[in-house]
Amino acid sequence: MSLRGSLDMLMYAHTNRIARARFGVVSAADAASGLVKVRLQPENTETGWICDTACSVGSVTLYAPSAIGTHVLVETAQGDGDNYVVVARVFDATSPPPEFAALGDKKLTAGQVGIQSGSTEFVMTNSGISMIGDVSIQGDVTVSGRVTAKDEVTAAGIALTSHVHGGVKSGPDTTSGPQ
Repeated sequence: MSLRGSLDMLMYAHTNRIARARFGVVSAADAASGLVKVRLQPENTETGWICDTACSVGSVTLYAPSAIGTHVLVETAQGDGDNYVVVARVFDATSPPPEFAALGDKKLTAGQVGIQSGSTEFVMTNSGISMIGDVSIQGDVTVSGRVTAKDEVTAAGIALTSHVHGGVKSGPDTTSGPQ
């Protein structure tokens, strides 16, 4: 290699270490520790283990671990090209925004929020909230409005539309409880 070629390589390597945001693709993930490895583009060089992004950590945590193949934006944390942290996940031509069944298989628009995990969805729009998937609540539920169900409603093992009452008599008598 010529002296000029060697100098060009050194100059490129040095300027590559200057702190700046970079795009990359997650190449390894450790969800339990909140760390990922990222292949920086366009060189395809891999970082060491770096911090994954979270919307909130601490007493209120909102975190969805990055999956391998996720497109991310990384920023330098210490002002050099060695200490990166994932600051955002990004959509692009190979990783476009998803469609939501709760929106009639359409993509989100401005003013809408969507969460999707497999076939389970939560979508909030200016007209309300739509969910697809099973919901499990441990705690009390208070509703200050109408509750409408298309299928059977069951409470304590008793079906609302098909339960029976014993002790039915005509007149002012009352029946026994539902069964």
